Amino acid sequence: MEMLNPYPKPKHWLGLLPGKWRLLYCTGRHIGLTLRQPSVRVLIREAYLTISKVSKPNTTFSVASHISFTVMAGRDWAHDKSGVGGKLQVDSFFRLRAGRRLYLKEETISSKFPSATPDAQASVLKRLSSKKWRKAIPINKIPSSLSVAKLVSDEIDVMMSLNEPLSGNMEVAQKAIQEVRTQIPPEMFDLSKIICGTYLDSRLLVLRSVNGSALFFHRCTNDS
Repeated sequence: MEMLNPYPKPKHWLGLLPGKWRLLYCTGRHIGLTLRQPSVRVLIREAYLTISKVSKPNTTFSVASHISFTVMAGRDWAHDKSGVGGKLQVDSFFRLRAGRRLYLKEETISSKFPSATPDAQASVLKRLSSKKWRKAIPINKIPSSLSVAKLVSDEIDVMMSLNEPLSGNMEVAQKAIQEVRTQIPPEMFDLSKIICGTYLDSRLLVLRSVNGSALFFHRCTNDS
């Protein structure tokens, strides 16, 4: 997918990047709703990024991570999910730069991770060489690097709020934020972990974190 990126140069991102982007999926490790028994039951409502262009310099963007959630009373999941609402917001600034993302070669992967499937790249290349994909990606081998939009972050500012009657309960607030961080990718809390963008079009955005995880976002419209 990253090889199909229609806008690999940062100059193309200046006009497309601003907007509201809802988090769809993350390839990293995080825990959603499971059979575990959390100390506070939290239901995630929305998680999205709001990216705005700063006037000067023109390659700088303000980025705000918004997470809305509901804290529910009791130890069991109730059918009525109308608990106490809460919001978490993380603000930062990003500078856009040109960069490249390196991809490990098969022999490097095999030496570092012996359990990795040795014919993984061969399987991918076989699919890409099919008639369906040949015109879109005319390649004979997977490239060792790709052009990306490098994102250099500034300091972050974190704000959290809980509605009544939990707004003054510090213990519940701490447990709630811990549970939110369990369910949401860490990059949504520490924006400095996001280091580059590898795919962007009018509807889809893919960002990469420092540990290699990919975060997929969908552009929100006025009706969504």
